[in-house]
Amino acid sequence: MPLEAVLAWRRPTHQTTGHPLVVGQPAHQHEHEAVEALAEALREVPADLRVQRRTVEAHARDALLAASREADLLLVGARQRHGHVGLQLGRVAHGVLHHAACPVAVVPECD
Repeated sequence: MPLEAVLAWRRPTHQTTGHPLVVGQPAHQHEHEAVEALAEALREVPADLRVQRRTVEAHARDALLAASREADLLLVGARQRHGHVGLQLGRVAHGVLHHAACPVAVVPECD
């Protein structure tokens, strides 16, 4: 079974798909940036690891919860903030821990 890497992205709220200024090429800019960000995040993945890359326009929590319905394990990151003890869970990781349909592993962010 391959690793599925999911990156959720959001168009700025002042832009809608029907707005005449964001139709066509500008409408795809945010998605293109998400694809590039995901590629950069997976840059050091070993070549022999099968990875399915998926970008989705959605809130991160919702995208990850949807992915959890088909997953055996969901990995989410947590930051270690200077001056705080332990990992600091953000809203996305906290929501996923409480509502995922599969086990969740929290992985500290590497510097």
